Amino acid sequence: MHVIDIIGETRDVFGENMRIKDAVFVYRLIGGNRLALHGRHHAHEGDYEIHFFLEGSGTFLLGRSKYAIEGNRLFLTGPGEPHSILPGEIKSPVSYYAVLFRPELPADSGVLPLLDGGARSLAAKPHERFLLEELCRLQGRNHGLAAGHLLLSLLYLWQGEAPGRGAEAGEAGPAKNAHVERALALMEKSVKEKLGTEAMAEKLGVSKEHFIRVFRDGTGISPLRYFTKLKVEAAGSFLADGRLKIGAVAEYFGFESPFHFSRVFKKFTGLSPKEYRRTFRRV
Repeated sequence: MHVIDIIGETRDVFGENMRIKDAVFVYRLIGGNRLALHGRHHAHEGDYEIHFFLEGSGTFLLGRSKYAIEGNRLFLTGPGEPHSILPGEIKSPVSYYAVLFRPELPADSGVLPLLDGGARSLAAKPHERFLLEELCRLQGRNHGLAAGHLLLSLLYLWQGEAPGRGAEAGEAGPAKNAHVERALALMEKSVKEKLGTEAMAEKLGVSKEHFIRVFRDGTGISPLRYFTKLKVEAAGSFLADGRLKIGAVAEYFGFESPFHFSRVFKKFTGLSPKEYRRTFRRV
């Protein structure tokens, strides 16, 4: 097994079946060298790729088709299919996970009909972003077998439910409750702020108890845990980038102190901020 840096280079992690070549989280892509790298028009010979968009606006080009980028929307590209990302407004940068992989044959032959004959644009559920986060974490820590099995599970989940979830079905989105939709938008917008459950409920104009109940029903997770995971997800990108000191990252995302940040970050990722930076550092 050999592993190269998480950004900009291909790296191979061999599991029992699925072969994950790269997994990356790109936080708020706007322009410059990052856009030149991640947004370029390209294709992968023999490989498939998933782009799971979390926020932002723009266009995803896939062959001759154009798709609008929106939160909780994923795209699947096949071998040799040219694709690129065209960000929209600067005030609405895109954040997304990208996973480059290749099925191991004949072991993974059962998933090929889903990959080659399934939907190319799918609506995802809000909490599924954290499954991609876990996949990236596992792959980055050389747990290729676990990462490969998680990817297979996600592919069967997404494509197996495609008729009820895909863009072609005209589905409005996974979070149909208006309070949940507004809460998700509020959290994305406020990821750098200190915002508790009661404050969120007040901004939404509902009681704290009602807010917690409908949010759990819509996402499978409590509002505070979801919001904290958003902070950790974004902070992890900053740590990997390496330009800010750990204390500055803690302050930027509204944690009480570097100690509090370290404790929360390790609880959610299994790594301290220092260990995470050392493991996922982008060079």
